[in-house]
Amino acid sequence: MNKLDKDCTYPENYRQLSESEQEKIDKLCPIRKFNLKFDLKKLYKFIYKEPVIIYNGQNFQLTLSMSENYNIESDGTIYEGDIFLSIVKDNIVKDKIYLANNYINLSDFAAAYQHYFITSEGEINTLYLIEDEEGISPMFWKHYKIDNQKMKFVLQDMLVNVTDGVQYQIIYPNQFNIISNKPVTKINSQELKSCEDEYDKEEYYSCYIDVYNHYNSRLKQKINLLNKNNNTIKKSYLKLQQNMASSCLELPPPISGNRRKTDPYLSKIMFCLIQNYKQEITNIEKQLAH
Repeated sequence: MNKLDKDCTYPENYRQLSESEQEKIDKLCPIRKFNLKFDLKKLYKFIYKEPVIIYNGQNFQLTLSMSENYNIESDGTIYEGDIFLSIVKDNIVKDKIYLANNYINLSDFAAAYQHYFITSEGEINTLYLIEDEEGISPMFWKHYKIDNQKMKFVLQDMLVNVTDGVQYQIIYPNQFNIISNKPVTKINSQELKSCEDEYDKEEYYSCYIDVYNHYNSRLKQKINLLNKNNNTIKKSYLKLQQNMASSCLELPPPISGNRRKTDPYLSKIMFCLIQNYKQEITNIEKQLAH
């Protein structure tokens, strides 16, 4: 997953390069590379009137469909339409996921695209790309599997880029990791209190990472100290952290890579984990006091 950030980040001058130079860069990105084999514009024309079955199995079908909020240019080109993949059984849609869009207008200075790739084993990968004056970069990557017993798309893992050099890796059901190429910054008590006092579950601030790292580090220290003082039962940080992450990751993930959706999700996950860490630290301190 981390390789996506390197291979799917495009240079600032990408749009000024020749078609052959662009194709060389496109081929580096796994999902983008596969999408060169067909034209999303043709796919829009193929499905915009009604859903189209792309897999017809014994128990269910997979269909492609699109939303009604698309635009059509004078030459008939369709753009800004959300494409969905659905699991259908007995003519009833059991589950669906947001699959692709060839153009998402974010502002006068930024646009986005979502691409996808479905493997022969039925696994689905989606990649949400942001394009602005600094170039094209991946923001949101998802990996699904199909549970044909429950008739559900099951999200396996997700990688989110929010700030330069920081990624959030989520592996369901119980792993939450912050991946950063920057050194861990120690936060002093005043900064810690200031960030916690201003905490907003609907927003995202970089200081949340420092708060998270602070309590995560304290929890590890307390567990190590407790295990040194207790020769019979050893507490596992990994199992404890996974149990906490499991409960926090029950929050429904964002459908798309839109910042208005991903920021509240990440904030709520981090808030949940921080509260769990603080409570466990308090519990261990009580045990150490006896």
